[in-house]
Amino acid sequence: MATSSNSKLSMGTVLSLYWFLFWILNGFDKFFNADTFFGANFKAGLENNFLPSLGLSTSLAWPIAIIVGIIELLLGLMFLMALIRFWGGNDSRYDTARTAVTLSVLFFALLSAGAILFGARDPMWQHGTFIATLLLTQHALHVAAKSDA
Repeated sequence: MATSSNSKLSMGTVLSLYWFLFWILNGFDKFFNADTFFGANFKAGLENNFLPSLGLSTSLAWPIAIIVGIIELLLGLMFLMALIRFWGGNDSRYDTARTAVTLSVLFFALLSAGAILFGARDPMWQHGTFIATLLLTQHALHVAAKSDA
């Protein structure tokens, strides 16, 4: 499929770029800012609230933060792959982006389940907002794919 300058600045390109940056920055935050800023908030939340509420050792906070960070980085890389495919006009660009969105929704659902399990209601607003935004992204990708067909 030939690419045009319009396809390089398509809705799919913009959305893939946004979610790529979102996930990559969140993932790196768990590694590079583990004792400051948001990384500390996540890890401190595990250590101070979540793990003790289940009677689990706070020593699990760091491995859990690492696992979450790795998942976030992998999601970011999936959106990077979609971004590259949008930029290059690859025929599977919408499939790649929609798969990344679906996995992102599932990840936020998993985080929501964890928040419910830990009795933390505050993160539910954030998770719900991101799930809604991802569902809007999915819809925008669907509409854009139909218009490209």
